[in-house]
Amino acid sequence: MAVKLVRPINYRSAANISALDFQNIMQDLKVRKDFAVAISGGPDSLALVLLSEQYAKENDLKLTALSVDHSLRPNSKDEIKWVEKLMRRNKIKFAYLKLKGKKPNSNIMAYAREQRYDLLTKYCKRSKIPYLLTAHHLDDEIENFLMRLIRGSGIKGLSSSRSSFKHRRSGVNIVRPLLRFSKKSLIKYLSLTKQNYVVDPTNKDIRFDRSRIRSFASKLISEGLSKSRFANVINNLKKAEIAIQSSLSRYGENLIQIRNKSSLAIIIKDFIKAPEEIQFRLFFNIVEYISKKKQKPRAKSILNLMKKMNRRDFKSMTVHGCIFAKEGKEIIITLEHGRSSKTKKKKRFVGFTKKGIADLFI
Repeated sequence: MAVKLVRPINYRSAANISALDFQNIMQDLKVRKDFAVAISGGPDSLALVLLSEQYAKENDLKLTALSVDHSLRPNSKDEIKWVEKLMRRNKIKFAYLKLKGKKPNSNIMAYAREQRYDLLTKYCKRSKIPYLLTAHHLDDEIENFLMRLIRGSGIKGLSSSRSSFKHRRSGVNIVRPLLRFSKKSLIKYLSLTKQNYVVDPTNKDIRFDRSRIRSFASKLISEGLSKSRFANVINNLKKAEIAIQSSLSRYGENLIQIRNKSSLAIIIKDFIKAPEEIQFRLFFNIVEYISKKKQKPRAKSILNLMKKMNRRDFKSMTVHGCIFAKEGKEIIITLEHGRSSKTKKKKRFVGFTKKGIADLFI
């Protein structure tokens, strides 16, 4: 099946992206070692890989382009072959990753995203590549903001995409250097470099939440809620999130103690004095760290634990495979008995370390 390519439009009103802009952003994000770029063939990731190619050459770094075939569309394999041919022409190392196994009947996009990150970060870890770049941009950030607003997310969710963070399961650094640029700016860059691109038809398929939100966002923008105003709101929320994270670190260092290799201790009277948001995040992060599950803990379960823990008759409660047990004036937190033996060795909880505890506050 032939790949349908689109010629990029030179959006004159869109901001320009220069190699110097990208160089400065990458330096700010401290990408100073070899890195990989996730590429689909769409305009966003193509612009990112071309900008990254120049950055890698100027800084004597190795660049690897990674494509994931989700096998969700009949022409996905042909599109990746086109990407591979383009990467070879540009002398960029390329790796093809295929998503295997049975696909779920519902929430297919969320499943695909999770599996995609799993494949990409595993490749990076196996290849000792410390950084993985993704092409998230300003339009994506606005869509994420609206989707999470509809779901009733808190500040952490509404502050949306972080420009850099460590993937918890793999330790690979996920970097998003294009968050300040609009999609039109990326397409304009491709126009100036005369590079065609592939279009994913599911981007306009209203069966998917993101496609409907994308249409809704464009209507809000046409009514005067500009992208720059969206960006200002999101940036203000990010500043608030940074302040909370700083507070979380201080509370965590004072409240959480490593009792032994297999358990943590929290002094109850000190813990309940902390703001509710801090209590919630500490418990959430602890549970996620210990359980090593792909599914995140349910917020409702964490809130229920916090409520019950304040009662005098509280003895113990299991949340997401973790036991919270009252012993005197402390809450002792351990992995539920038998969990480690049922989990794959490479994902098994192997005990608390100072570095692991520090990661809880990130």
